[in-house]
Amino acid sequence: MIEFLKGRLVSATPGNAVLEMGSIGIALQMPPANDDLPSLVGQEITLYTRLLIKEDEVYIFGFRAAEERKLFNLILSVSGFGPRLALSLLGIFTVSQFYVAVLEENIPQLCRAHGVGRKAAQRLILEIKEKLPKVISTEDLAAGPVMQTGSSTFNDLTGALNALGYSSAEAAAAVSKAIEHNKDLSREDLLKLVLKSMAQK
Repeated sequence: MIEFLKGRLVSATPGNAVLEMGSIGIALQMPPANDDLPSLVGQEITLYTRLLIKEDEVYIFGFRAAEERKLFNLILSVSGFGPRLALSLLGIFTVSQFYVAVLEENIPQLCRAHGVGRKAAQRLILEIKEKLPKVISTEDLAAGPVMQTGSSTFNDLTGALNALGYSSAEAAAAVSKAIEHNKDLSREDLLKLVLKSMAQK
């Protein structure tokens, strides 16, 4: 497997990118929402990759972060979910947002992705809900873009919830959601908010 590609970004359009490596231009399919990628054209970047061979075609999928690729591979393990649907989901969810939607079994949220209907969303939840916390660790979630208040805040809050008896998966989902929607709150206020939400379940 090709772990990653590092080269000069030649072009970037929604869902596609071309990397120049030496005298070779390599086309990659990517999640459609990479808004900052066009601004990096001409610069050297690193993309994490997944190679798929189907019949006579070779496809290389690129991701800005390793945790995105982990999620892509996990979605591909679900029956009926191919690269198109996996990229569609990654195009509208960050890793943390997807994590929360699956663990909370939020079917309407998952159905926002193009091509994902209610039955497909139910199957997705059924097949990966238990696997997700094992594949995407709390460290992966802390590294995601949603954790703009700092991974130490995330780790402190999840650690506090663990000490209160909540599982790592429950804690990570609740803290991710709280930080995403309340980035300006202090640690103490975030903890109060998370505890209140957990008590209501």
